[in-house]
Amino acid sequence: MKIKATISLFFTLSLVMGIFSPAASMAEDETPTVAILSYGNTGAVSGRLVQAIFDVLNYHGYLSNDEVASILPNEDFHGENLNIIWRDAGLDVSNVNIMTEYALDRGATILVPTTTVVTLNAIQAAIDSGIEPTPLVIFSLVGAPYNSGVADAPCVKPPNVVGSHALSNYEEVLALLPMQDPDVDYIGSFLNPGNGGHVNAYEQIKLHAEPMGITVEAAPWVNAGDGIVNADTLIDDGVDMFVSLGYPSSLPAIIEAANAASVPIVATAMSYLRRGVHIAAGFYSYYSEGAVVGQMLTAALDGDLDAARIGIHAAPKVTVGLNLDTIADSGIEISDELMARADFVIENGESSEVFVKPDYPDIDMDERRANRAAFLDTLHCTDEMIEEQRNQMADE
Repeated sequence: MKIKATISLFFTLSLVMGIFSPAASMAEDETPTVAILSYGNTGAVSGRLVQAIFDVLNYHGYLSNDEVASILPNEDFHGENLNIIWRDAGLDVSNVNIMTEYALDRGATILVPTTTVVTLNAIQAAIDSGIEPTPLVIFSLVGAPYNSGVADAPCVKPPNVVGSHALSNYEEVLALLPMQDPDVDYIGSFLNPGNGGHVNAYEQIKLHAEPMGITVEAAPWVNAGDGIVNADTLIDDGVDMFVSLGYPSSLPAIIEAANAASVPIVATAMSYLRRGVHIAAGFYSYYSEGAVVGQMLTAALDGDLDAARIGIHAAPKVTVGLNLDTIADSGIEISDELMARADFVIENGESSEVFVKPDYPDIDMDERRANRAAFLDTLHCTDEMIEEQRNQMADE
């Protein structure tokens, strides 16, 4: 991938020439500017990620309570200690570069992108900007950073890039299938060949399905209509379930076909649960992800983040949700074991989930920074770790 090659070259040259100084001041201006960049509207759930970032900024003194309450998406915020540019691309790829360039043109020295497409754009834009020091990129909600070109390994990455890997444990996800159907041995998976995240997810599904004696049949799709045709074909072939990271925009028609055949639809992206899939299992720790980003961000603002030596964070945790409304429409009977495993359900359009924000200890600022430093120490990349990861890559 051209972007990946360019980023890797930048990484190598930076180490040789010393052109990136992570401990350098974020900006000449007294008030630093941070840009939060997302692909689409944050929504009720992923909005927790942004809320967590604001909460950590508040906790470390960069935003007051009143300022947090006044910040609005797609508007520029000018605060006493921090300026924030908060933009989303409206799910339109053509808008991604526009909003990133907008942020850089208005003095953003830290870019906080979410999702793979926005992160790749932010990294490349930071490199191409000619700004010195190179703007810092703190990413999140990237499901496959090492397959998409964001980084090569947790400690092998551009020196101006840190972030959190939205890691799903596919082994744990696949373990749910025999909970529902002990005889499952044939599943269908939708795959957009042009989407690195989809390709990685499909490979992970196959990797963990094979030892379980489960055959995985890929249903490639480019256009929405491909999804309907492939779903019907797989149902006719006798699949026991659909298991996929993503589904085409023809998902309503796929759900209708699956319901008629009583074939469960499983998504490894939790956002599909509200869109009608029967079972969703995967990454759902939006607030925790935002808190990690917030820790990195406040450390950078304080001049305490050595980005080149901070590895990519990952905390695999699988959340399971059931859409009892679409399950009822399908005639599928959910097993007692899977029902007991579910973290929450949607029934009559309402979610049973209860979200409670974590407590932030009331301690002085020095102690807060010490706790943050202790967390960041767990991500420290030593020379030995970098060399080991490079050697592993060379052997693959």
